[in-house]
Amino acid sequence: MVEGSQIDWGGHANSTVYIIEDMLDFDRSVGEALKFAAKDGETLVIVTSDHETGGMAVLGGDYKTGVVHGEFSTLGHTALMVPVFAYGPGAEKFIGFMDNTDIHNKMHELLIGQ
Repeated sequence: MVEGSQIDWGGHANSTVYIIEDMLDFDRSVGEALKFAAKDGETLVIVTSDHETGGMAVLGGDYKTGVVHGEFSTLGHTALMVPVFAYGPGAEKFIGFMDNTDIHNKMHELLIGQ
């Protein structure tokens, strides 16, 4: 299990730089997990979040310069849905919309078989 908790702190601070730096670190960690899972063939990798923080919205950007303009709507948590990505055996169980408790239930079912 890997937690990118600093991403949440960046959202509370409304700091784009903080969020991006920690998202890049988290992305590298997920990349290593996916490499392991692809080689192992028996590992399920699930990437999700318990909530969104900061309410960041992309308001525009420029493809030529690579500059993106964003704004935050809150210092707290939002009610936005968070994505769930899964790779490996059982990944098909993590498709569509689900309550966060469903993720636990599906993991339990895959591990215990009930």
